[in-house]
Amino acid sequence: MSNHAIIDDFSPWPHRWALLLCGTTFPLLWVGGLITTTDAGMAVPDWPNTYGYNMFAYPWQTWMFGPWDLFIEHGHRLLASLVGLLAIGLLVVVWRSDRRRWMRSLALAALALVIFQGVLGGLRVVANERLLAMAHGSTGPLFFALTCVIVVLTLRRPYGAGRPAAAAASDDGGLSRLALLTAALAYCQLVLGASLRHVDAATGPWAFGVLVKFHLFLAAVVAVQTLWVMVRTVRSRSPQRAVRVIGVLLGLVVTAQVGLGVATWAAKYG
Repeated sequence: MSNHAIIDDFSPWPHRWALLLCGTTFPLLWVGGLITTTDAGMAVPDWPNTYGYNMFAYPWQTWMFGPWDLFIEHGHRLLASLVGLLAIGLLVVVWRSDRRRWMRSLALAALALVIFQGVLGGLRVVANERLLAMAHGSTGPLFFALTCVIVVLTLRRPYGAGRPAAAAASDDGGLSRLALLTAALAYCQLVLGASLRHVDAATGPWAFGVLVKFHLFLAAVVAVQTLWVMVRTVRSRSPQRAVRVIGVLLGLVVTAQVGLGVATWAAKYG
């Protein structure tokens, strides 16, 4: 297929739908974090129902004006269901509007991952298992990252053969590999953080101390790695200003994240 044909076939709807999915998934992560922070994970003891009701038929007065734990847990389920429906919509829109097979595969992977995430959350309630809670907390950000990737890849511009704008930038001496390594390290740190959030109460002080020290060490590695990516992007030969802006944002975000980690430790452990 020629470049002109691909450009002529371009539809903005996959990108718009991906933005909607990504924008809805982000607050879902906040709500999930609130559930863990406030110990509201078992406020609703059954799944997929809510106290015997169909999830979508649960009385809204009881939900809205009931206890906080019930409000946040049931709200999390409803918001997660909306994200799942948006993932189905994304697959349909991509399948109808995007001829790239790998793009269709990504949309299908997003739907499969959000279904898997929902089942993990349900099994965590049914089994009341900490390990499932940790897996659930680790899979959510992975799905969000995938939606971010889809947002970028559906923003197609005439850079030849329908490639996304971000892919048109030069590799600049391995910058993309450096960024991928940083993302992998950040995800490992996220999984380790989830382990700390869901640590068993029976864990001894020595084991807990080792876990915390490893978490701090990996946090330092991720921070240095991210700042190095920022320096490389700022000095990049890429003609795209957005690449450099994202690099600066990475540096600001990792600095804020380190500050939040210190504040969390001080608030929880003094």
